[in-house]
Formats: sequence, structure tokens, C-alpha cells
Amino acid sequence: MLRLLPLILLSGCVIKHDPKPADTNLDPADRDWVKIYRHEIEVAVENDDREAWSFFWREYLLERARTSGYE
Repeated sequence: MLRLLPLILLSGCVIKHDPKPADTNLDPADRDWVKIYRHEIEVAVENDDREAWSFFWREYLLERARTSGYE
């Protein structure tokens, strides 16, 4: 039984499909980073995660400034 253990452990995690970047259809123009950062801020508040809130708040403000033309 111990002889089969390495075989069982090594053959248990076999990748059947190797995803490629072409498998995802992401258009950078369709990404609304302000909306994404706003959602992440809400999640950080729900989880009482001050570090995440601080990070995403800064990114949110920078993105708002970038999209509105002010820097």
C-alpha cells in the first residue's frame, strides 16, 4: 500500500485544460475602475479591513482625478 501512495498523490492533481489569455475576453476600454474600486471599498468596510480600505480609497481618488482630467 505504501508503494502506491506516491503514485496516488502525484496523479491526483492533473490539469486537463491549460487556460490561455485568449480564453478571456476582456476589453480594457470596458473596465470601469471607479466602479471596481468603489465595490472594493464597500467590501473592505464590511470586513473591517482598514488596510484594504486605505489602499482602495487612494486608488479610487487617483482614478477619479485621472478620469476627470485633474491631477
